[in-house]
Amino acid sequence: MNLSKKERIELEKKSGIRIPEKDVRLEGGINSHLLKAMNHEHQVKPIKEIKKELGLKDADLATMFGYANANSFRTSKAKKKMQTGLELFYHMITHK
Repeated sequence: MNLSKKERIELEKKSGIRIPEKDVRLEGGINSHLLKAMNHEHQVKPIKEIKKELGLKDADLATMFGYANANSFRTSKAKKKMQTGLELFYHMITHK
């Protein structure tokens, strides 16, 4: 966003949010920084332990993410991304 200094100050006053003068860029994306920050403070619980604790099976995750069955979830190319996302989500809601 290209705001003049005056526009930025006015927007900060209206929103109550501090707006940096330069764009903030995170190398590697927000998820890599989120992972680093969370692993630094607490160990993120592996999906296997989360599933056991919550009584979830692959069939449950398959249903949640719109897969036909547990096997299609297990063989999905996106399985690892979804599991990592669930681990991070679980960590975020249990470590406030």
